[in-house]
Amino acid sequence: MNAVRKYLPVLALLALTTAIYWPALRGEFVWDDLLLVKKNPLVTGEFTVWSLWFRTDFPLSILSFWLQSRLWGDHAAGFHAVNLALHLANTFLLWRVLSRAKIPGAGFAAALFAAHPLCVASVAWVSELKNVLSLTFLLLSASWYLRNEVRSPAFRRSGDDPPAAPPEGGTPNECPRRMWYWLALVAFALALLAKTSAVALPVFLLALAWWQNGKISPRDVLRTAPFFALAIGFGLMTVWFQQHQLRLTENLEPQNFASRIAIAGMALWFYLGKILAPLNLCAIYPRWQPDAAALVSFLPAVAWCAALAASWWFRKRCGIALLIALGCFTAALFPVLGFFNFYFSALSRVSDHFAYLPLVCIVVLAAATLKRFLPGIAFRAVATAIVLALALLASQRARVYATDEALWRDTLAKNSAAWTAHNNLGCIRAEQHRNDEAITLFEDSLKLNPRNASAHLNLARLLAMRRAFAPAETHFLAAIELKPDDPEARNAFAAALADAGRIEAAIAQLELSLRAKLTLEAHMQLAGLYRAAGKIREAIAQSRAALKLQPDQPEVLSNLAWLLATSADDSLRNGKDAVRFAERACQLTKFAQAPMVGTLAAAYAEAGHFDAAASTAQKAIALATEAGDLQFANVNRQLLQLYQSRQPFHETPPKR
Repeated sequence: MNAVRKYLPVLALLALTTAIYWPALRGEFVWDDLLLVKKNPLVTGEFTVWSLWFRTDFPLSILSFWLQSRLWGDHAAGFHAVNLALHLANTFLLWRVLSRAKIPGAGFAAALFAAHPLCVASVAWVSELKNVLSLTFLLLSASWYLRNEVRSPAFRRSGDDPPAAPPEGGTPNECPRRMWYWLALVAFALALLAKTSAVALPVFLLALAWWQNGKISPRDVLRTAPFFALAIGFGLMTVWFQQHQLRLTENLEPQNFASRIAIAGMALWFYLGKILAPLNLCAIYPRWQPDAAALVSFLPAVAWCAALAASWWFRKRCGIALLIALGCFTAALFPVLGFFNFYFSALSRVSDHFAYLPLVCIVVLAAATLKRFLPGIAFRAVATAIVLALALLASQRARVYATDEALWRDTLAKNSAAWTAHNNLGCIRAEQHRNDEAITLFEDSLKLNPRNASAHLNLARLLAMRRAFAPAETHFLAAIELKPDDPEARNAFAAALADAGRIEAAIAQLELSLRAKLTLEAHMQLAGLYRAAGKIREAIAQSRAALKLQPDQPEVLSNLAWLLATSADDSLRNGKDAVRFAERACQLTKFAQAPMVGTLAAAYAEAGHFDAAASTAQKAIALATEAGDLQFANVNRQLLQLYQSRQPFHETPPKR
């Protein structure tokens, strides 16, 4: 019974948090979520589970997305449930860490974190699994590190259990202490592999040592040194990925160091303000551009430094809690204050999801302060009121993140200059076949940012659909010029050229696309164009190249099987391979796709298995009829007669 009473507040908090995020649990993918699911490099074949590590700056998160895609497919609910489960775990772990560190108001701090609206951008946005997963391992690392330290003599409190008898040849608790320390180090490495925002952990560990002992000893520095080494190594690796491999800084104007100082000062106060008063939250805030020549631009940075200096100066009179909180808050935000270039800074200088970890520093200070100065009943009343108010705001914010349309409409209502929001809402309108609105939104995006390659590409696609090929070509070429190594624009341009009857020009674009990057889509498109041009040998070569990238792609397998079974050129046909590829395509689609079953029938006929060809063609006819594709059913009835007369089907050679 006592155990139930002890954990009842925790259970109530977990229930409240689940209620907050219920709209998101029932929501859809938003923003770039599907890119991390469908275009995950493990899904596309760009990486393997073994080659993934250290080829991106958050490999553990990519692995998690891939595993979830195998579990949930394209269903967003499973992904949202995982994010929420990790947030609930983080809430519980935060409470445990703070309790173990003897920090007042641990339960209240965990409640503030669980219900705070700033967390919505990390929990309700599937893409930010990176944040919640990284914090889970960070808190595990901190918990195990503290467990190791509490067992050591320096941290032993009066009333602790006496030390166990030493094992033979060792000191008391030496083996458990070593185990928890190394587990903490491993957990920290996993946190960094999930997202390198965890680099601030060693600063937190030193701050906890200072809080508990009133000083930072050489032993504390020595024991945190491996953590600092990991943090520095992973931090430098992330900077390299951002600036070199991912090319995420191409849309950023150059910033001198003075401007970066001004931006950092503004960002620090912005985040502190949103934590203390989480109102008018936005997915993309207006992007500041401070004037480095104006002294007023540096006032926020000067004021922040003054606050740190004052908390240091008055530490003996007022305690070190404020200094530790502000110092850790600054350290946690340092990677995103503008000193390093990263993609999101092209959209805005700040974002709610960057505050997920730094938020912990302020809520811990707030909870401890209220716990210290308010008597028991007043503290519980005030704490309950604050948590419920935050929960209400967070629930409203979670509804915004429930759908893509709601997110972008909310963003534009608060920041009409968000060119990404115009573009993304335009994509939604295009999917709804509201093309006039979509074109206007794409044009508005380009007015705000003429270097928005996505808006150029989206506008070009819509114009091409309207057969306005001349203006469409202008925007296709603009998108390609802005991102010459991105194959998507060339592939889309090739499709438009082919639709306009310019087959050779389309082939040229796809060949350039493949030179920049080998992609399944480009190989498949090129194979189709070569086949349309009567270049069957080249079409077969492109299909085989596509299979090297993704061996179990059903459409590629089926198309290649058809070419090998029905080519007019005797030297290109191969019935045995055609059967093998067609059977695999049908197995992957559970023999439920009429075109693939029809291809298998043609492959059987080419291999001389006419009885199997006839029965398979009958199945293809039945599937096509059931699906309402009467034209395909009639074609296969004609082929069935051919197979029954024990003849394979070969396509007519193209006229020269």
